[in-house]
Amino acid sequence: MGDIVLSIVAKLAEYTVGPILDHARYLCCFNNIAGNLPNAKEELELTRNSVKERVEKAIMRTEIIEPAVEKWLKDVEKVLEEVHMLQGRISEVSKSYFRRQFQYFLTKEIARKIEKMAQLNHNSKFEPFSKIAELPGMKYYSSKDFVRFKSRESTYENLLEALKDKSACTIGLVGLGGSGKTTLAKEVGKKAEELKLFEKVVMATVSQTPNITSIQMQIADKLGLKFEEKTEEGRAQRLSERLRTGTTLLILDDVWEKLEFGAIGIPYNENNKGCGVILTTRSREVCISMQCQTIIELNLLAGNEAWDLFKLNANITDESPYALKGVATKIVDECKGLAIAIVTVGSTLKGKTVKEWELALSRLKDSEPLDIPKGLRSPYACLGLSYDNLTNELAKSLFLLCSIFPEDHEIDLEDLFRFGKGMGLPGTFGTMEKARREMQIAVSILIDCYLLLEASKKERVKMHDMVRDVALWIASKTGKAILASTGMDPRMLLEDETIKDKRAISLWDLKNGQLLDDDQLNCPSLEILLFHSTEVDFDVSNACFERLKMIKILAILTSSLIWRRRELMKPFGTSYLSLSLPQSMESLQNLHTLCLRGHILGDISILESLQALEVLDLRNSSFIELPNGIASLKKLKLLDLFNCVIREHNAYEVIGRCLQLNELYLCIYLCAYEEFPHNISLSRLERYVLNFKMYSQSWTDMMEEHRPCRALCINGFNASVQSFMSLPIKDFFQKAEYLHLRDLKGGYENVIPSMVPQGMNHLTFLILEDCPEIKCVFDGTTMQTEDAFSSLVILRLYELDNLEEVFNDPSSRCSLKSLEELSIESCRQLYNISFPKNSKLCHLKFLTIDHCPMLTCIFKPSIVQTLELLEQVTISDCFELKQIIEEVEEGSVDYVSSQSHTSLMLPKLRTLTILRCHSLEYIFPMCYAHGLASLEELNIGFCDKLKYVFGSEKEHDLRVYQHQSHPQTNIHINFLNLETLRLTELPNLVEIWPKYFDPHLPNLKELQCIDCPRLPDSWVRRVMIIDSDLQQDSTTTEKELLCSVTTTFNQLSDQVLSSKLRHLQLYGLGVKGLFQFQIREHGSNTELAPLNLDLIYAELSDLPELEFIWKGPTNFLSLQMLDVIYVNRCPKLKVIFSPTIVRSLPMLRTLEITHCGELEQIFDSGDAQTLYTCSQQVCFPNLHYICVEKCNKLKYLFHNFVAGHFHNLIALEIKDCSQLQKVFAFECETDDDGQEGIVMDGEKVLLRNLLRIRLSRLPNFKEIHHGFKLKDDVEEHIINDCPKYYPSLYLHTEE
Repeated sequence: MGDIVLSIVAKLAEYTVGPILDHARYLCCFNNIAGNLPNAKEELELTRNSVKERVEKAIMRTEIIEPAVEKWLKDVEKVLEEVHMLQGRISEVSKSYFRRQFQYFLTKEIARKIEKMAQLNHNSKFEPFSKIAELPGMKYYSSKDFVRFKSRESTYENLLEALKDKSACTIGLVGLGGSGKTTLAKEVGKKAEELKLFEKVVMATVSQTPNITSIQMQIADKLGLKFEEKTEEGRAQRLSERLRTGTTLLILDDVWEKLEFGAIGIPYNENNKGCGVILTTRSREVCISMQCQTIIELNLLAGNEAWDLFKLNANITDESPYALKGVATKIVDECKGLAIAIVTVGSTLKGKTVKEWELALSRLKDSEPLDIPKGLRSPYACLGLSYDNLTNELAKSLFLLCSIFPEDHEIDLEDLFRFGKGMGLPGTFGTMEKARREMQIAVSILIDCYLLLEASKKERVKMHDMVRDVALWIASKTGKAILASTGMDPRMLLEDETIKDKRAISLWDLKNGQLLDDDQLNCPSLEILLFHSTEVDFDVSNACFERLKMIKILAILTSSLIWRRRELMKPFGTSYLSLSLPQSMESLQNLHTLCLRGHILGDISILESLQALEVLDLRNSSFIELPNGIASLKKLKLLDLFNCVIREHNAYEVIGRCLQLNELYLCIYLCAYEEFPHNISLSRLERYVLNFKMYSQSWTDMMEEHRPCRALCINGFNASVQSFMSLPIKDFFQKAEYLHLRDLKGGYENVIPSMVPQGMNHLTFLILEDCPEIKCVFDGTTMQTEDAFSSLVILRLYELDNLEEVFNDPSSRCSLKSLEELSIESCRQLYNISFPKNSKLCHLKFLTIDHCPMLTCIFKPSIVQTLELLEQVTISDCFELKQIIEEVEEGSVDYVSSQSHTSLMLPKLRTLTILRCHSLEYIFPMCYAHGLASLEELNIGFCDKLKYVFGSEKEHDLRVYQHQSHPQTNIHINFLNLETLRLTELPNLVEIWPKYFDPHLPNLKELQCIDCPRLPDSWVRRVMIIDSDLQQDSTTTEKELLCSVTTTFNQLSDQVLSSKLRHLQLYGLGVKGLFQFQIREHGSNTELAPLNLDLIYAELSDLPELEFIWKGPTNFLSLQMLDVIYVNRCPKLKVIFSPTIVRSLPMLRTLEITHCGELEQIFDSGDAQTLYTCSQQVCFPNLHYICVEKCNKLKYLFHNFVAGHFHNLIALEIKDCSQLQKVFAFECETDDDGQEGIVMDGEKVLLRNLLRIRLSRLPNFKEIHHGFKLKDDVEEHIINDCPKYYPSLYLHTEE
């Protein structure tokens, strides 16, 4: 009973005494409890910041934040806001008459908030915190060759995370050959570039034997860097300097051994800036030796993923036979998840029968590869199976032949053909043209099966390194063993016991050219012998070839097949690359292909004895004379004397007797002058490239890019029109695909019909240059042939002084349906192009017309309707050009109304450039503006009479427009892709488009308007405002503004203004203001967030009426990307940066202000205390250079800004500012002892990087800032006419 009573008493005490004590605490412990509030708040803020940091990191990892985390953050923000208000009430309670009563309730509320904050702190541990977003799996393709599987996703994300972690400057991606490292590295590089983690992403292939020069050139090419240095070390230093500029990610692909970055020119990551590296390799040891901070392994594909990839390439669907799918799954298992094997085998078996699949599986299981490193057995067997399944014997032979080239070599198909022809491979018999067709089919088969890859340049292919290894393995297994090596000393061949069994020896990049001294090369089965070096002379002993009776191909090269002339010099110009042909060469009676490229050969008469020779390639070589006996080599089908130097001048006579030739490549540099012969007639020629005295870079570039089958290029051809048709050489003209004539003489007023009455329907490239007698290219008035020029792709006309029109074709006998490029330059008498009336220029992409001063018009409207693919138009220095598109009367057959075909008008035009066309009054009629959906760049300049860009005088008259029964007065036009708009020195330009057109340019990045004095300033407002819901007033004041935005608060966003604008350049306008923002309030108390403008470069010059640049609410506009601002000759401007601008300009590097006579402040001081508060942030962390000149009302450059916040300022230049007193000044500075200034600026050294100071003609200038002292390492301190400036003693800083 007593226990029960005690229990009841305890409970009563609990419910009565406890609350009483709490209330007592609220009355008596106000100060203690209130004192705990800041600590609790600070602890919660720290926890919140930590959680926010985790959120940011998770977001960077593309993870989704858990709802509980987001709710917690909202609750924290709410509580902290309530605590902030509570703290305000605490400070006021002591003033109240009812202080004790208020303290009680306030203490009670404080205690609750402290408890709430403690609870939030306790609940800040979240598990899980975030989750990875689901990926679309097989449906998601980021590129042609990359499928984002789940097993690859983690590797992909790990690579990206490592790139974001700037401390990991070298990242290794390691995995089995053919597992997809290269493809994944490319995809990660694309993503890094997209995320702007680096300014440049560059990929270079290293290969098994690294070639420093090749790596340097690959990197430099993609950076746009041109080397002038000749040595590797010099190039390395130059490349290193470039890679230290900005940020670059280098992807070094296929690394086999440790690379010395310094030798290449790759700087090590310094201060987590500059150059990052991803290297792909098959060896983890390579990653360790190269000190990779992060090593990421790429595993093979998992079972389901391998099956999905195989199905994709073998075309297996749900409807495929069950039996076939059963065999297919077993084949996939044999591929062991190796991506290249899966793709190759799947492509090979696509479309085959079930029995063929079963046979393939059986052979795959039974294959026993030889000499294969451990772990590569199954992939070798897979690729060997792909070879075995080739049914085209020529494809098989070419596959093995490709392995004689070094790793990652871009194999020129011309080399492949010449070697294949020499080997007598299946399908290469008969005519050369038939053999070429067979080879093209075989190469296509190999590409389709992924045994060959397309290279970066046309007519070249590559072999994956593992595929090449397999080809070498197959060759050795089938008795066709190949020795292919890079950098090997040829004398080591004598020590190789297996050399006698080799069918091919291919040695690349030799450093020693002494070929076996006097020892005989004992290779009785050898069919191919190839030596390559760019550095050494070859010394071939007389005994070298005596036992090579079976050799079919001999190649001693300094380069692959190139079209440019190669200097016959060693590196560094030490001596000529020479090669003497030994007498033992006459024993090579089975030799079919001989390639001796890039050597000084001397006497080559020994070649007369090679009776089996079919291909003779002496490209880029020099010799005494072409032997007469060459004409007697009955089997010789291909003769290549391109870019050869021949001392004697009998070459053309010998060539004229080589009637057996099917192919001739001729460009001879003769020591004795000789006219191009007119009597050469080689009736059996199927292909030819003949160049006579036409040595230009454009010629070699054209040949390299397009590879025409029949090309004729002659400088100074002189034969009368009357005799031309009787000349044997006429066949070269009439059959040519590429025809380039310079200084043509003999009375030729046209090309067709004077040279080719039949119409030249096979001609694809025609270039006429400096042919003074040509009056038109095509004259159809005397022809009956239809569809002339039907295959013409490129037409270039240069310096044809008497050309009056390009086409004289009233009957439309000329077809230009294949024309892609038309260039006309310096044709001074050309008055009209005169496109044939019914021409369909549906493939024309590029049009360039330059220096044609008499040209008055270019297109008729009916022609423009056919320009469906036109991408680039450049017209310059056509002084009499009045219309680009001819104006025709309504009712004419060429008339196009503004309401017809607008969707077809120039839909692909990307770049339009019009310069120095002084008679042009407008560019395009308005009906063409609608169709310019692809326009990216519009550049118009120096056109004296130009009044409008779009629209004629009539179209700009609103009354005429409305009179033509148009129901609406405002028409919207969208230039969604326009990024660059430049208008330069257009003294009569009054409008870009009519007033009744509303332009929409949401992606404009560069706006340049220079010296367009008649252009109303309101036009730019219409260019830059992109939100159609904004209310724009049309008051007189606003029409004098560049950009005026009037909006309610809830309509405001970054889309109000074209926030993508990066480059702004304005000269010579009468504008009074640039950017004005007005916000209509409607009861909202929400704080206005700054509007971001991504402006990087701003140049404002010669704006005589400019009164303000930015106007709007305080801290309204943020310029976080601004890098450079120039303001020059703005005499009415009083402030550069108004209070509208957020004070922090973190990227600003250059500030230059000159000739602004009324300028009073760079930054509007506004309210001094507010500005001082703003200035406590580091406002200009990257400002390097300040220049101010002739601003006579400026007293201070920076008022109420702390000098210590300009810690990267390097150069300060001030001239002719009569009232300037200081650079940095504060309202609260004292002139006596400077104590307050010292407190503000602290005890640290200010402007520690200021190295160059120039002050000139500043009569009132006293100091840079209060207490400023020069540093002892200042580089330049020039003071002229500054009588009040007395710099303090030097401040010696510690290193």
